[in-house]
Amino acid sequence: MGEADETQFGFSWFRPKSLQVLSNFIPFMIILSSNALLQGAIVNGLVSVSISSIEKRFKLTSTQSGIFAATYDVFVTIMLIPLALYATKVNKVKCIGLGMMIVGIGSILVIIPEYTAGPYSVGEARKDVCVTGGPDKKCSEGSSDSFSAHRELLLLLLSQAFVGIGASPLFTYGITCLDEFDSHKRTGRNLALYMIASTVGPALAFVGCGFMLRLWGDWRTSPADMGIDGAADPRFIGMWWIGFVLCGVIALFTAFPLLMFPKRLKDTGLRKANDVHRTDASLDKDFSDHKYEFFKIILMLLKNKTCMCVILMQTIEAMLMNGYITFIPKLLETLLGFSSGNASLITGGVVVPVGIVASYIGGRIAKVFENRFKPSMYFVMTFGILAAGCSSCLLIRCESLNVFGVNVPSADLPKFGALETCSENCHCDPFFNPVCSEESKLTFLSPCHAGCADSPDIKFGAQNWTNCGCSKNTIVKKGYCDASCQKQIYQFIIMFIALSFCIFITAPVLQSSSLRVVNHKHRDHFTCFGWLWMRILGSIPGAIVFGYIIDVNCMYWQKDCVSQKCQYYNASNLGWAFFIFTIAVKLTGGVLLFMAAYFYKESDKPSGKESCRTLDTDASESVKMSYEKLLCRGVSSTSSSVIQCVPYLQFTGFFLKNSFKTRL
Repeated sequence: MGEADETQFGFSWFRPKSLQVLSNFIPFMIILSSNALLQGAIVNGLVSVSISSIEKRFKLTSTQSGIFAATYDVFVTIMLIPLALYATKVNKVKCIGLGMMIVGIGSILVIIPEYTAGPYSVGEARKDVCVTGGPDKKCSEGSSDSFSAHRELLLLLLSQAFVGIGASPLFTYGITCLDEFDSHKRTGRNLALYMIASTVGPALAFVGCGFMLRLWGDWRTSPADMGIDGAADPRFIGMWWIGFVLCGVIALFTAFPLLMFPKRLKDTGLRKANDVHRTDASLDKDFSDHKYEFFKIILMLLKNKTCMCVILMQTIEAMLMNGYITFIPKLLETLLGFSSGNASLITGGVVVPVGIVASYIGGRIAKVFENRFKPSMYFVMTFGILAAGCSSCLLIRCESLNVFGVNVPSADLPKFGALETCSENCHCDPFFNPVCSEESKLTFLSPCHAGCADSPDIKFGAQNWTNCGCSKNTIVKKGYCDASCQKQIYQFIIMFIALSFCIFITAPVLQSSSLRVVNHKHRDHFTCFGWLWMRILGSIPGAIVFGYIIDVNCMYWQKDCVSQKCQYYNASNLGWAFFIFTIAVKLTGGVLLFMAAYFYKESDKPSGKESCRTLDTDASESVKMSYEKLLCRGVSSTSSSVIQCVPYLQFTGFFLKNSFKTRL
């Protein structure tokens, strides 16, 4: 195949001239970012928003839904080793395209368990008011261990496995392709735009899926026929699956152009003409002809102090970030008394716009630094320390509420103007629907726990109750009692914005400068190796550690026949635990970055331009595109080939096709 074919857009016989304009960096960047947006929408948006509906639809326990969410990370981790092993042997862009095809198929597969599960069935409406007659409900023995009961869960796991396998090339090969196809000076900016796209995706998914969850989700049944009045009824099931199907179909279309990209773009040589070689001296090695090339590279990375310090820093940051992403809405609910909807709205309203702005600024700063490793590390360290200071926002909280059955025992009810026996004859379902007695400023776990009597005109999801035994003179209203902490809310939001800014601004700088540490031929191995550490020792255990911290600070567990769920936490202890963990991670990360900068030694090989060092891939193309390029000539020896670059302004076809064996 000729050099012209190596940069042509298309496949096989289909290479029309009208589409060759796409074989340039900007079209590639747009298409790749659109795929990152869809992947972020599916994985970080739709799964998070739909998880409660999936639990309800297929009667999953919290443990089973956790397995469903974690399956993605497991299969991404499994794919990292083969991706690193074959990085130099495949067309990485086509691998990304094929992967996104698999993501689209996996996303569409969620419709299968929705179909095989049959019509949605519900039990008797649960009462949240006082019912005095009859015994307490008991759990019945079911056949939950049968294969049919787990069939839908297995199909859901299969869907997530497809998504994990398909998405793995996107954030490994995708990052290295951005660095490979454009100037190193613009890597930070390109990574920032890439991260912005992956941040916008979940935001769009939150908005779109939030709307679709208000629509009835089972086309074979009607909510009215099942006695369900509306979305306020806990038995209501939204159209959770439509977002997965739509994103899956769109992903199939956006992935297809990636299958037609060549290994090298037409303008790559021109864009990379002035790249500077900044590889760490101990990592500037070439194992291309070695029998055990892969293992040699991995062993070299393990032995390099700079490389391992950067990877360890990114690993503990991944642990922290994954915990924040998973549990920050719950933390806002606990510290400031937000509803789950408002907590998600505040989180998205802060993180998305701040992440976009900070990532863009970080990309511009990376360009100013020109990917110099030590200044970049000091910059990341500085903002890491600022982030540690801003994490003190986790200590801001509203006053602790008085909650009957949690921190107010029955013996203390007379202090709030109620009898100890005001609700003892009520048979309350294990349902958490907090209400407030305006008379005593006492919060109850549900209208039933407040002794509110049942009546025909009261439906589930009501906002006010009367005739309540524990609050006889006033109305009982839905929700927690007002903690009167507007000042604390404003303080928290301001500091949370600063915290988010300090975190996001460092990502493009750290990522782009880290790629300069290793030889250009080892970028994919370094990226996959780093992601392997971040997944196994960072992201996956991060959610577990944060979940443990949250669970040990639980003050009230809502238990039913198959699972239990914490509904009320010790806000003070939880805030301090998150704060101490954040400080520990940020300070440890700062020490690791300082060590990485200290051990870093830039290669002293006589090669100013990396594009000339890769004559076989980039330089020959750049020579043909301009008269003002550098001529790269090889000086051969029995053991190695030293590439020297000299400025030369006029060339002929003879110079392009032949290498000289003498120095100028």
